[in-house]
Amino acid sequence: MTTASLTHTDIRVRDAVLRALEWDPAVDASAVGVSAHGGAVTLTGYIDSYAGKLGAERVAKHIRGVRAVANDIEVRLKLERTDSDIAADVVRALELRSTIPSGVQAAVHAGQVTLTGRATWLYQKRDAEKAVHHVRGVRNVTDRITAAPRPVEQDIQHRTSAWLP
Repeated sequence: MTTASLTHTDIRVRDAVLRALEWDPAVDASAVGVSAHGGAVTLTGYIDSYAGKLGAERVAKHIRGVRAVANDIEVRLKLERTDSDIAADVVRALELRSTIPSGVQAAVHAGQVTLTGRATWLYQKRDAEKAVHHVRGVRNVTDRITAAPRPVEQDIQHRTSAWLP
């Protein structure tokens, strides 16, 4: 059985992350705990939005000496929302971004949003995830959108002409 001991560096990193979380207006860190060991920081506790969870991770990553972040923060809403309310807001969020293809769909279960469909470009996939992670009530976003560029006519002609005599 081994006992973990905190080094001076671990304590400095932990305290720096805690201070940074307190100062970030996008993160309500009143119920967030931080531990550090060898450059790996673990965030635990509760927060009221998925955006806040991602914000806490972003803050921790910017601290000098942090090499990895384990984000074990659980999203607990102050006021519960139904999946149908969340789904309606997700649809509106996806429609508001003109860069997101109309074939992108979302499924909501217990506040967990799963995005599916096809995108032509990688930035469209990222935009879809960004659009929904700020929706009130979302606890997590799983992105299963496939990014596959459409074939261009010249590419098809070039590839098929190599086979023709």
